[in-house]
Amino acid sequence: MPLEVALKPVETLLFRTDAVALGTFRCPAAHPLYANSGPCSHHTFVFPRSASRIRHEGGPSFTGSPNSVSLYNQHQRYTREAIDPIDASDWIVLSDDVLFDAIADFDPRVAERPLRPFVHASAPIDAQTYLAQRRLFDAIARGEVDAFAAEESALRLFTRVLSAAYQPKRRKRVQHERVEAAKSILAAAPERKIPLRELARAVELSPYHLCHLFRGSEGMSLTEYRHSLRLRLALGRLRDGAEDLSALAQDLGYSSHSHFTAVFRRHFGITPSQVRARF
Repeated sequence: MPLEVALKPVETLLFRTDAVALGTFRCPAAHPLYANSGPCSHHTFVFPRSASRIRHEGGPSFTGSPNSVSLYNQHQRYTREAIDPIDASDWIVLSDDVLFDAIADFDPRVAERPLRPFVHASAPIDAQTYLAQRRLFDAIARGEVDAFAAEESALRLFTRVLSAAYQPKRRKRVQHERVEAAKSILAAAPERKIPLRELARAVELSPYHLCHLFRGSEGMSLTEYRHSLRLRLALGRLRDGAEDLSALAQDLGYSSHSHFTAVFRRHFGITPSQVRARF
């Protein structure tokens, strides 16, 4: 029997079986559901395509962006503040037996928390995980993936998400808030060439401490984080039919077509032209 999935007016169900459901969330910032979409209807992991500030009830706020996955427990209440003019994201829901079985490999005590299997609100995702997720959703939308393959791909994505979520982290609250503030500034305009001193001043840190704390928190440099945001935006624009790669490179803050292509290839392992041909 397929999973029962309760949809909000801004959601679309793309695929479901008895183990997996996949769908989309597209909510403009002006929509009544943007600031408060109500409690989450399922244990859900979400791949943002845009950026926003999210605060779980009773927890700290974090930056949701294409560089991360957001994790929601069923009935989780949360609020959202706009960074981009729309919250565009893709989500995956697993049946409870599959979900808890997967998490138990990383957290053996998850069965003791039936209402709160996710102990992390978000997790970073690498380029290959992001690319695999986009390819899965695009293939489903085109009707090119059978149910067995889609289920297996979704579970493989979840394993990658859990691996990232359960990496050891050492964060003090004030440091966390300032790193998240820097992430929000970068996500708001990833194409902008903001000076390091200006960014550090905005989050009340010295340039040295911002670089040090950011790498320690995120496992990457500020430059790598900004490149990642730019390139994941580029992936979406290529999917939407962008043809002029020079113009796309300039729009995203790169000095030339060749620079953009080189950075894109290092990030995703393929060129923008190859991505466009496969989409």
